[in-house]
Amino acid sequence: MDFAQLAANLGLEEDEFIELVELLLSTAPNDLGNLRAALENDDVGAVAGAAHTIKGATGNLGFADLAAIAGEIEDQARMGLLEGLNARVEALARGLDDLAAACE
Repeated sequence: MDFAQLAANLGLEEDEFIELVELLLSTAPNDLGNLRAALENDDVGAVAGAAHTIKGATGNLGFADLAAIAGEIEDQARMGLLEGLNARVEALARGLDDLAAACE
């Protein structure tokens, strides 16, 4: 993962960008927990809202693949289709784990 390029895309220094990524990673467990709880409770609005939060955070930093997964979850939830989203949520969690590993 080329943090220097991602930082440059946003007009940031690499160390500034990494700080933002670390902030994202510090809030991600709570956001994922909210997403999983909403899914477990069949709360389409809360699923969509939690996915939207993750989509925005990852998309703003240029992590298009993670934003796309979160966007798919949000879109399905807005259509009331929660079945099968557990696999997408876990794919999102793995992607965030991969991002955390890349920061180490």
